[in-house]
Amino acid sequence: MKPKIAIVGCGIVGPALGKLLSQSGYGIIGVASRTLASAERAAHFIGINNYTDDPLYISKNADIIFITTPDSVIKEVCEKIAYSRGFSSDSIVIHCSGALPSEILSSAHTCRAYIASLHPLQSFASVEDALKIIPGSYFSFEGDKKAVPILKQIIKDLEGIELEIPTEGKALYHAAASVASNFLITLMDLALNICSLIGVSKSNAFKALLPLIQGSLKNIESVGIPAALTGPIARGDVEIVKSHIASLESEDSRLCHLYKILALHTIDIALAKGTLKQDKAHELRSILSTSDPRYKIQDTG
Repeated sequence: MKPKIAIVGCGIVGPALGKLLSQSGYGIIGVASRTLASAERAAHFIGINNYTDDPLYISKNADIIFITTPDSVIKEVCEKIAYSRGFSSDSIVIHCSGALPSEILSSAHTCRAYIASLHPLQSFASVEDALKIIPGSYFSFEGDKKAVPILKQIIKDLEGIELEIPTEGKALYHAAASVASNFLITLMDLALNICSLIGVSKSNAFKALLPLIQGSLKNIESVGIPAALTGPIARGDVEIVKSHIASLESEDSRLCHLYKILALHTIDIALAKGTLKQDKAHELRSILSTSDPRYKIQDTG
């Protein structure tokens, strides 16, 4: 028989996990949320009748307790339950934050419970969206050794892929995820703003650039980095880069500064690819120099 699960927090991740794990044979004994209305919606979505605004009502009888509240209150919620002896001995308390380590659940140790974090490496727009894309997703996990086999079984039952990380590496893991997800949007915003300087609407610019983005992603998937890099920096085309800088500087110095910082990092990728020679790299660094000390020109001789 599979473990009994309680879910505390009824935003997107909690109800989605509850629904999928219920379909995989886990018993969802109840859900709890800050408001009864939210808990009732989640219970109805999962297909259960037991819901509450008091986590203690469901946590004590569960083998696994998912705390899927906003990050800012995970520790507080766990402490409230733990200090009321609301976790049973040998139960496993799991949060699903990508940024926070399992250690924020340490109060559960006072109940002789185990702690862990389990994070689906995805971005969810809605509960329905989460149901579709959780299967096949990577799940990072870390925590007490006794919790790890259960985490692996949950990932398997969710049709996910394991990504074990060290507890002390959680912040760096989340930084990498933020760069890949959030900063991609920042890069697109930069490109669209540049297009707007020449009168191309952002909506048309996005449609025009989308195939280029998709092609770049396919190239990364196919040949990896640095081999996927193309363009003037990869070729060492200094004059083209000069023209970019001159045009951007005359229109918007802020956008030009962002371009320079990205271009400077791109030089290192082009050198690793082997298509950019050291003399051209030095020229590019000279014209891309900024006041940032991290990008001071180093003469490689």
